[in-house]
Formats: sequence, structure tokens, C-alpha cells
Amino acid sequence: MPPIIDLAAWFSNDRKRRLEFSRQVGQVAHETGFFYVINHGIPLATSEAYLQAIKSFFALPLTTRQAIDKQYSAQFRGWEKLGTELTNNEVDFREQIDIGVEREAFPDPDPYYMALVGPNQWPDESLIPYFRQTVVDYFDRLAEVSRQILRIMSLALGLEENHIERVFGTTPSPYLKLIRYPKTLDGGQGVGVHKDSGFLTLLLQDENRGLEAQANDNTWYQVDPIPGSLVVNTGELLQMVTDNYFIATPHRVINQSEEERYSSAFFYSPDLNTVLDPLPIGSAFINRVRHSERHRNEGLMASRAEMASGTESMESQVRPVVFGEKYWQRWVRSYPHIARKFYPDLME
Repeated sequence: MPPIIDLAAWFSNDRKRRLEFSRQVGQVAHETGFFYVINHGIPLATSEAYLQAIKSFFALPLTTRQAIDKQYSAQFRGWEKLGTELTNNEVDFREQIDIGVEREAFPDPDPYYMALVGPNQWPDESLIPYFRQTVVDYFDRLAEVSRQILRIMSLALGLEENHIERVFGTTPSPYLKLIRYPKTLDGGQGVGVHKDSGFLTLLLQDENRGLEAQANDNTWYQVDPIPGSLVVNTGELLQMVTDNYFIATPHRVINQSEEERYSSAFFYSPDLNTVLDPLPIGSAFINRVRHSERHRNEGLMASRAEMASGTESMESQVRPVVFGEKYWQRWVRSYPHIARKFYPDLME
């Protein structure tokens, strides 16, 4: 089981205690890339109400869910049926809805990845009252927890507390997945082995197991639900900008239970135009990477084009220049049919 990090120490007014706490969290992020946080500032009752809203959405009639099908969204927002998303070219077995920052779409997006800016699709409010309000409130709460964790990460790297926040730019690009996992089919995957593409992921789980993360020795361990906690894992962007000091940990979901599993994953990422330059971290961090075979050789998720040319799924050494390139790659890799529908020229 990953370490449990109590954020009460961070929210104290003792600077020395906060600095020591940050170093401890930085060590955990370096060694495992997965940990729980408790006392994160979101009341348990609020999280439980949000999980109930997720269950209520997936209990809606199929026609109601289909009305906001992701195939209607040029920004890859909305609902999708079981078996829609691909991970490593294998079909995932989960039903979900993706929600991002609510913005107007650009009529003539430039660069190309700015086409990912746009509105969400929401179910009819009369059919599920307060759903949008509940989700937006939780979205904002998760964004604040994410900001606090990135401040901790900044101090852990010997930087000013708000350094990574400044890197994020003025319009961050977080998005939220609301997910239902039926029992995974024999030999299948709820969601396949992958790394998250952003800076941080915050995961809320119901009481059912299924999440697994890969240890340094390539074995798999359970990341079981702990009431009142959020699971945090570092993403590929944090791996990139720290020269592999913080690495993105491969993980997967296999629901072996007869019970349906519900969860919510929040991916915290920067402005689409953020340049992904390495952070100015000290030589001690770089040296630790050089002396660790795992850290030194850790790759990223391969694009569809790379996989087609023979690159293994998580051995890409291609480093995007700006976040929008990475974000675009993530959606096209997972939903090539939607990408071909809205962006046939770019897919060519």
C-alpha cells in the first residue's frame, strides 16, 4: 500500500515544519509516485455526496446519457459507453464522462491544439437536479488541493513555493473523469496499463478495490480505498520537467468484484501554451536520477504514430515542447474515431 500523507502538517503556520514535511513528500514522490493524502480540506460528507451524484448520473436512462455522447464534442467532452476508450490500443471496459474547464470554443484555433478549449456537455438539469453544481464545486475543490500539493512539490525541489504555479500560466487545463467500472471481463482491463499525462492526478474512490500500481521491481500492488483520502500520483509532465526525478508510475484498474466500482479522477495540468522547460532544480536531484537505472531510463507514453512504428507503449523518448502538444496526443491516442471525425486533416 502507498504511503499515507497527512496534510495537517502543511496547513500549519510553522515554516520549519512545512519545509521538513515538503522534503518528506518529495522523497515519497521520487521513490513511488503514488501516495494517499488525508486532511486535505475536503469534508468527507462533501466527497460522499459527490460520489452519490456520480452514481445517480450512471443510473440515468441510456437515452439521457446518450444525449451528451462524447462523439458530439470536438473537445472530447461528455459521456461514453463501455468499450469506447483505448489504452495501448486495447479496449477499456468502463463507462465515463469527461469534464473540463468551461470556456467558449475558438472559431479558428491556432495553434491546432487550442481546438481542445471549449464547453462541456451536461445532462438535462430537470432529470438530475444539482448534478452540474455538485460536480463544478468538487472540481474547484480538487483544483485547490492540487495547487497546495504543487506548492509542496516546489519546496521539495528547493524552489520557491509558487514556482510551479507560475509555470502553469494564467489558464490551467484541468479535467475530471467520472467513472463506472463494471466487473472486468476475463482477460480484459477496466483501464489498461498507462501513465497519466498531466502534472498531478487526484483520485477519489468508493469502497471497492481495483486500482493497482507498478512497483520499482515491476510487481503490482493494490491501491485500496481509504475513507476520507484522495490518491495522488505524479504525471508525465512532472516527470519531464524534473528530468525524471519525479516519475509517473504505471497503473491500471481491474475490477474483480461483483460490485460496480465508482471513482473520480482529476488531472491537473497547465495552460495549453505552457512551454515544458526543465525546472531549475539543483544538481543533487539530477545526480540521484543518474544513479538510478529506473529513473534514468524512464520513458513516456508513446503516441499512436510511435506505436505504429514499433515503439513500445511506455518507452517514448519524444519530449513535446508545449503542453498542448502532449494534451492533443493524449486525446487522439484514446479516441481516434472522434479525432478523425472532427480533425481529418490533422489525423492525416
